[in-house]
Amino acid sequence: MILNPPGLGSGGARLLPHWPCLKAVGTALTHRAIAPGRGRADRTRPHSDVPLYLVLTWDIGRTTSGHGLRLRWDDETGWAYARHGATTALTTMLRPITVLHRVFADPEDIAETAGHLICEGRLPTGEYGTEWDGAAETRATIDAFRAVMEQGGLWTGAG
Repeated sequence: MILNPPGLGSGGARLLPHWPCLKAVGTALTHRAIAPGRGRADRTRPHSDVPLYLVLTWDIGRTTSGHGLRLRWDDETGWAYARHGATTALTTMLRPITVLHRVFADPEDIAETAGHLICEGRLPTGEYGTEWDGAAETRATIDAFRAVMEQGGLWTGAG
């Protein structure tokens, strides 16, 4: 289970407005016994117009499909995946996870999709259109984060 952002300590989660999304997905993956080897939440630059992102990574030893897996989410386009070889330097291009029809897809749907990619090396055949019940609150926090950043302020967390 993913509890706190690495390197940011126990209060660091409030500094990343999209951390609740990673935590919820991490919990769903843990319940299915397919927790990633690494999870990361960040933004590419400290500008308000840059997407926030999450990355979950499984090395070859954590999959049965013969390749590692990287899942990536950003708050503009949603979920995508890439396969990688013995090192993450040998990575395929990111491909959208088309079966997840929501940027803030339900964590159980994400975990099921990840399970198919990890165990079978392919996307599931189903369609997943349910939105995560924490989506509205996380979107509002991201909007507040962006408003602070647009004003040139320093984000110290919601509330």
